[in-house]
Amino acid sequence: MSDKKEFENEQIQDENVAEEANEEITETEQTNKQEETEQTVTEEESESNKMVDDLKNEIDKQKDSFVRLAAEYENFRKRSSREKDGIYQDATAKAIETLLPVLDSLEFAIKSNESAPAEFQKGLELIETQFEKAFEKLGVSTFGVAGDEFDPNLHNAVSHIDDDTIADNTIVEIFQTGYKIGDRVIRYAMVKVAN
Repeated sequence: MSDKKEFENEQIQDENVAEEANEEITETEQTNKQEETEQTVTEEESESNKMVDDLKNEIDKQKDSFVRLAAEYENFRKRSSREKDGIYQDATAKAIETLLPVLDSLEFAIKSNESAPAEFQKGLELIETQFEKAFEKLGVSTFGVAGDEFDPNLHNAVSHIDDDTIADNTIVEIFQTGYKIGDRVIRYAMVKVAN
């Protein structure tokens, strides 16, 4: 019996060693599986991060493209508006330039027909007033009044006088009224200037 007990004890020890070996193998396998899982997770996270970065870059490119397109459109809109305003001013200036000789003749007729009947004189003055109102609606203004300072950007000096009682570069007489739309001169004023 003692052999039997020894045999049983050896068997139990062998089983314990086998169980310990199995436990070690199982622990090693679990550790290996855990490491593989962690490595897989790390690789997947790396790929996910790369995809996220790629998508962020794509979004940034699209955003930049959108901002540039919006800026181009705004510039186009402003340029078109300026061109439209410029065309309107050019057309108005050309039309006014065509009408100015008629207005000059009318002003000359008013000045030279002082001996004409009162109704005739009044009719000419009404026509002149209508011209002035029409020009005002179109944004046309006059310049060049006796007493103003001479400005070569607005006035055309056709003669001058020497008079010590009048300040230098002062307009003494207007031969032809000047007209402008905004800052654009349609016709320069022809003036006599004191030196």
